[in-house]
Amino acid sequence: MVRFLAGSVGVLLLALVAAIAFVELRNRSGVREAEAEFAAADPSPIADFGTTRTLAILPLIDWHTSSSELRGEMGVSYLIETDEHRILFDLGQNAKQESPSPLELNMKALGVELDSVDTIFISHNHFDHVGGRQRQEHRTFSVGLEQVPLPSVRAFVPVPMTYPGLSPIHSGEPTQIGNGVASTGTIPRQLVFGRIDEQALVVHVAERGAILIVGCGHQTIPKLLERYDEVFSEPLYGVVGGLHFPVPEGRLKLLGLNAQRLLASGNGMLSPITMDQVAEEMNELRRRNLGLIGVGGHDSSDEVIAMFDETFGDAYRHVRVGERIVVGPPE
Repeated sequence: MVRFLAGSVGVLLLALVAAIAFVELRNRSGVREAEAEFAAADPSPIADFGTTRTLAILPLIDWHTSSSELRGEMGVSYLIETDEHRILFDLGQNAKQESPSPLELNMKALGVELDSVDTIFISHNHFDHVGGRQRQEHRTFSVGLEQVPLPSVRAFVPVPMTYPGLSPIHSGEPTQIGNGVASTGTIPRQLVFGRIDEQALVVHVAERGAILIVGCGHQTIPKLLERYDEVFSEPLYGVVGGLHFPVPEGRLKLLGLNAQRLLASGNGMLSPITMDQVAEEMNELRRRNLGLIGVGGHDSSDEVIAMFDETFGDAYRHVRVGERIVVGPPE
């Protein structure tokens, strides 16, 4: 009996090792393909896409909240307000598939009317940004449990997606969205979770420079900055959003494992992101002399957020639901 049990355990261990090896080999092949695709990309510059005098970023969904009356979750949604546009940037997770969703509840509490939104911008097709796993699987998105009519809304999406009554615009390449607003176009990344293509929003504030608004940061800071420099000529003033630094611990646990670190960052389960890499990418941002930086807590740890707060000082802004980040002309 003991020999049988020992043999069974041995077989299970061998099967586990084989499964990990298979996943790692597949992942490494995908990493090479994504790296080659990024290196071969030749995005067209956007020389002049206008300006806005003011920019306001109001987090509607994120991990941290500014009040106990607001709902936080592992997801992202921001209201982006410029002189001419009101953009809903990502749509959260709605983890329990509630109606109303946490996003809808927070919008109501903060006085944000869906009818006032003219644009929806989806950074990438992950469940915590499009309204849930079912939405991700069907390559669509939703503010709440039901997909309500959005007759006056444009939608810019990172991969071909659908929505009843809309014709979402696939902005895989750098795209002007409005006066002073553009997309970086998508940057490919292979994760253990699978391939992901993510775009970031660029808003050009007059007399300040451009601000990158990021959903998850799967692109990585170096590639985001490289893409920005290739496409845009305005000085970079700020970076706000999810930068995906789930070290030492992330917010998502699977079987007790730090899933955000092992499966959705780094170059594989055997080479996840480290604190040294975080420090290196933070220093790359610091060398840009940014006037604004904010790191969302849905995919970065409290320890990393504290590091950014200490490093950037007065330029740092906390990303908390209900706490508006405003950029205007210099005083």
